[in-house]
Amino acid sequence: MSVREQQVNDALRVLDEMHRLCRIERDDYRQRRRRLLESLSDATVRAGRDTVRHTVPGGDTRATGATLRRHIVNKTQAARMRGRRSGARRIAMCTLALGVLACAAAWYWFAMGA
Repeated sequence: MSVREQQVNDALRVLDEMHRLCRIERDDYRQRRRRLLESLSDATVRAGRDTVRHTVPGGDTRATGATLRRHIVNKTQAARMRGRRSGARRIAMCTLALGVLACAAAWYWFAMGA
């Protein structure tokens, strides 16, 4: 990263922090952020390199859509599995709690009967 890119990155961090702490309005935040990013893109164009924007190669968009759909399906399946695991944990914890209560009730019943 060049010195200029580091400076812009630091300025963006400060700007984000100011916005997060509600020290500046959203519109002002967006305007300042846009200016910072534009200054960086202007500097990279003058230097003859483009590190801010990457071109997307042209080609078959169906492949990209299929990849995106596959990614979404994988995310959905992962979320379902997390839900199933947490459901199994709940069942295990409830079973354990009922076992402890049954043992306590049995102990109490034997203690009162003796």
